[in-house]
Amino acid sequence: MHTMPQLIKPVARPQILCVMVLPPNPEGHGGSQRAWRLVEALQPYGDIHFVLIHDAEASVAIQTPLEPLSPFVASITRIKIDEWHGRKRKLLKVFHPKIADFAKFGSFSAPHFSNRILKNIACQLKVRDVDLVFAGRITSAAIVQSLINQKLITAKRKVVDFDDVLSKFRKRENEKTGSVQGFQGRLLGKLDTYLISREESNIAQGWNGVSVCSDEDVSALACQFKGLHVVKVPNVVSRDALPVRFADSKFRCLFVGNLGFPPNVHGLMEFMKYAWTESKRAMPELEFDIVGFNPSAEVTALGDKEGVTVHANVPSLKGFYQNCDLVIVPILYGSGTRVKIVEAMAYGRPVLSTNLGAEGLDLENGRQILLVESIDDFPAALKRIRQDRTLARSIADEARTFQEQHFGPPAVAAAMLAFLQ
Repeated sequence: MHTMPQLIKPVARPQILCVMVLPPNPEGHGGSQRAWRLVEALQPYGDIHFVLIHDAEASVAIQTPLEPLSPFVASITRIKIDEWHGRKRKLLKVFHPKIADFAKFGSFSAPHFSNRILKNIACQLKVRDVDLVFAGRITSAAIVQSLINQKLITAKRKVVDFDDVLSKFRKRENEKTGSVQGFQGRLLGKLDTYLISREESNIAQGWNGVSVCSDEDVSALACQFKGLHVVKVPNVVSRDALPVRFADSKFRCLFVGNLGFPPNVHGLMEFMKYAWTESKRAMPELEFDIVGFNPSAEVTALGDKEGVTVHANVPSLKGFYQNCDLVIVPILYGSGTRVKIVEAMAYGRPVLSTNLGAEGLDLENGRQILLVESIDDFPAALKRIRQDRTLARSIADEARTFQEQHFGPPAVAAAMLAFLQ
């Protein structure tokens, strides 16, 4: 008499609720590229139920298709919150419009929605009882925590990718642009920074782990929050190195980025105001391509200047990298690390950046990048690169090697393993 073999029940994979406010896109701006890599690296750890939550005016989120995520995830949900938008007009023609926004949901970047909105979000989720919540950025974490507080979802573990420390970004932004914001604008900027910082503190102390993109932010958070499980998950790209551009009579510079993002707009405007005219006068062959998503009106207007072309919402950046001699990064405030620099390194193009623009990448000036202190230093540095092709090629080659070693996809996989363990 033979006994039937005992059936082995399959072990259910962990259920992961992945909530983001930026659409994952390997060809998108820096934040979207990072989001894509995070979802990709999260796949081995369970069934991912991906949720994109965005406001009514988030054009990039609205326009970006999510279907390419299908090979990595078990489900995809897009939730648009119509009430989540900034007021345009002043209150009573006197008060700053952001006062109404703060009264409505607190900080736009760390919102606290009404119970009605939270219930609307919860009813659209494919899963509400999960093994792991993975939140992309502090904004997503704030929304998830509100859902948990209202007992609309439950999770055994909660981790968040801050990317960069947003409160540090806001503080630097206030310092750099406060003079043009007026008294009410400066006051609201400080309030926004405080609310974001408070939310970061609550999440860091109440969740199981935080990831950031730089060693500096790891050290700062570990010092601020004793016992915090904080891990560096670097910004990475995967690109085939491009051949050296055929030398001609032109010297082509390139800027790539989200052209509505305030640090990019500010840096570009400062470069055009204080460096472009002098550089163009010294090098009539100089041409400048500005490429990115959703340019502001002032960035679009830069295309009227001689030698400058603005390319909006292009399907691919590869051709622009192929056709450039140098990538410039005139960033004067921000935080985290710039994906645009890592991408240029991967493509094999030399980069000229401000010190702050290259923050967190551990690049050596004159070896993997050329750095300047201020916008005023750009004309001389541009001329130096133009005249010394050997230096340009050496920087590009070393940068490509450095990128492969430190900012390639394997780095994210290793970091995610350390993060989730």
